[in-house]
Amino acid sequence: MLTSRVYAFGTRKSCIRALSSSSLNPPDTSDIIPVPLAFNHFGKPTDRHHPPLIIGHGLFGHKSNWNAIAKRLQHRLGNQVFAVDMRNHGESPHVPEMSFPDMAADLAYFIESVVTPATGFDKVHLLGHSMGGKAACLLALDPNHARHLKSVIVEDISPVSASRNIHFRHYIHNMKKVNLKQPRRKVGEDLAHIVTNPSVRAFLLTNLVPVGDHKEEFRWKMNLDAIENHVEDVMRFTINEGNFLGPSMFIYGEESGYLQREDFKAIRRLFPTVRFQEISKAGHWLHAEKPEPFMDAVVDFIKHVDHRP
Repeated sequence: MLTSRVYAFGTRKSCIRALSSSSLNPPDTSDIIPVPLAFNHFGKPTDRHHPPLIIGHGLFGHKSNWNAIAKRLQHRLGNQVFAVDMRNHGESPHVPEMSFPDMAADLAYFIESVVTPATGFDKVHLLGHSMGGKAACLLALDPNHARHLKSVIVEDISPVSASRNIHFRHYIHNMKKVNLKQPRRKVGEDLAHIVTNPSVRAFLLTNLVPVGDHKEEFRWKMNLDAIENHVEDVMRFTINEGNFLGPSMFIYGEESGYLQREDFKAIRRLFPTVRFQEISKAGHWLHAEKPEPFMDAVVDFIKHVDHRP
């Protein structure tokens, strides 16, 4: 069963620490106010036998990208699964701030205010892809919030290295410039001159939603202004201190390049019990490119952590 929730703003402050950051613009983490995240929920309220799973997407993503995978993971795990929209994405609040400490605080608030009351579990499995994975790392490595996590699964991102995708700012600039008062097909054709990879273009276009009942007028459901203002810091953010002693798995695509083997030693210092899992012939979006081996790895890991057959 799939249900969707969008909540109004909360006001509770959080104390997520910045364990490291870009040296250009270290974020101020002394007074973070988390935002309530929109989410899709899979499973029944009575599925309370096993710890829930939370899924956080990457940059330019949204919760609905994960619907098919989340539904199948829920079926195989028999728990409750929550796929969230990260701040400034999807149906979650659009706000000026978008640092990793902000995003980690949002996840902690979501666990405390939504997941624990709904499921009865105060510890969850947290799966994050790319940007969502780095936010999951920061949450796990903060001693004030690691208690929320039964395990952490990080998909195709390194917490200890900056990301190097030089195209993101270019994408944002052209997404803001493209004429949105035309059929969706034409918007896609206009972007094709800039975003030449058809899969990436199709992924970006999942963020295009109609304005009211108009069939030839659209808007981007992500906050492009905030993303543009913070994309450099998001890409350069690294973490180099802290320890998460709970179970962790870093799963990555053989053909991706976002997580390099030379980072394994530094990651082991942060996550001493880490398991590295490579998915062959997969790129950065391995959950979409190779869903079966991806789900097998996630299910096997979670069942092992939960001591299930």
